[in-house]
Amino acid sequence: MKKILCIGGVTTDIILSPVDGLPPPGVLRAVQSASTHVGGCAANAAIDLGKLGVPVALACQVGRDALGDFVIEQADGAGVDAQWIVRGSEPTTCSVVCVNSQGERCFLYYPGSTSAYSIESLPASPPKDCDIVFVAEALLLDSFDGRPAGEYLARARAQGAYTVMDTAWDPDGVWLPKIQAALPGLDLFMPSLEEAQKLSGKEDPKEIADVFFGMGVKSVIVKLGSRGAYFCPTPEERYTLPAYPGIAVADTTGAGDSFCAGFLCGLANGWDFRACGRFANAVGALCVTKIGASTGVPSMEEVLQFMKTQEF
Repeated sequence: MKKILCIGGVTTDIILSPVDGLPPPGVLRAVQSASTHVGGCAANAAIDLGKLGVPVALACQVGRDALGDFVIEQADGAGVDAQWIVRGSEPTTCSVVCVNSQGERCFLYYPGSTSAYSIESLPASPPKDCDIVFVAEALLLDSFDGRPAGEYLARARAQGAYTVMDTAWDPDGVWLPKIQAALPGLDLFMPSLEEAQKLSGKEDPKEIADVFFGMGVKSVIVKLGSRGAYFCPTPEERYTLPAYPGIAVADTTGAGDSFCAGFLCGLANGWDFRACGRFANAVGALCVTKIGASTGVPSMEEVLQFMKTQEF
């Protein structure tokens, strides 16, 4: 099985539920549950991959604080190779995640260590035992986005690695100029629909994919949330795979990251694009059944068993 290097964003998430509106200043409002989890696209994907039984390393930056200790402990506990997690002077990135009664969430985000993460924190070349290099949470990696990421992806490709990128929401509203320099170095780009629309200036997934193919990306996936995903292995081959129906949603935090982990798990096992896509949808479906970005992700065998029980 191939090993994956996940590079990029990490947070500690304090998840509150249900939050159907914020109280006015000076007013206290109780919630029914509160819990602390590791979050951030790269950390989520790495922990999910570890739970799925895939060899995985995490390269990110945390602070010299208790939240950084928590991230490393959780990564180690999931079987993630944590040797490339570095400690910096910035406090560990954190988010307060407010989950409403329908399981949808919004975030209050402190950039911290993730925004300070730079190419100098990585090994000069990707570890030779990592066959897939995944940059996650692009658009929030202030010191790594764009040209530095493009340079590192080029090094990875020169070693024969398969290169992948996912994005986060850009709070600065800059979008494409932040990451455009890195796109030609991608074998696969898989943003969410909302992020892809902002990046491309297009609304329809087909037109969105055309834009990214025109920038040099080899394959494109547009995540459609509850509607599944739009898959483009090549500019000529395109199809939609729907999400698994009838899922009781507890929390959508980490759903997109678990989809990415599921797809990468399939790649690591040598599956074809469509098989990877179906498995990714299944991992995403199971993720949202529990509170926390990775809590609902089971073993690969359990995901495959879930898929057998579905009329799909």
